[in-house]
Amino acid sequence: MSGRRILSALAACALLPLLQAQAPAPQGEIIGDEIYVNCQYRMAASFPHDPKTRNVTYRDAVRTAPARQFYYERPAGQLSVTVAQIAGGPTVDKQVIENAADTLRKRGQVRFDAFVYYDDDKSAQLPGRQLQIALPDGHLLNASVYMADHRLFLTEAVATTNDIEALMFSQSVSMIDQNGTDLDTNPVNVATSTIGNSAGLPSRQYDCTRINRPR
Repeated sequence: MSGRRILSALAACALLPLLQAQAPAPQGEIIGDEIYVNCQYRMAASFPHDPKTRNVTYRDAVRTAPARQFYYERPAGQLSVTVAQIAGGPTVDKQVIENAADTLRKRGQVRFDAFVYYDDDKSAQLPGRQLQIALPDGHLLNASVYMADHRLFLTEAVATTNDIEALMFSQSVSMIDQNGTDLDTNPVNVATSTIGNSAGLPSRQYDCTRINRPR
């Protein structure tokens, strides 16, 4: 299991029988029509329906940056992925990630906060943060922050208790390259040796020409 799945795994304990019924992806599979893919912004995610998009300004305590937000509004809470272009500096800046996480922490009471890696192969140097925050209005915010190639990826799922739709969305978000290949390389190690995971398989491949079809 990739480090990016930790928060989702914790939240999914009660849903384990349902999740176990899903077969692992076979080698060479192109991910299905329910996934929204945008190779220009290096992002793929399973929104309940086609997301809306808008240009926004990303802000933390020390910087602003142009960003594109992909979002889906629903009564239970918005699901979104924001991709910010961070000019200058290293391709992956841990301080930028920490600043983004700190901005999230200020939104409510932090219930879970973990430093993780997007890929279990830590040599890939794709660190991030996963957080769960209790918001003042009673909702939960399941969030993650990662960075790759000067792009900051901020996932936010505002959820109610036992919100399966938000959980599945949070699990689905992937960082991809310009060809639609997931940056998670599925390395084989002790942490990924459990039955049914994707360790040792080729990286997930998303079709850059695929159009999400509302279900």
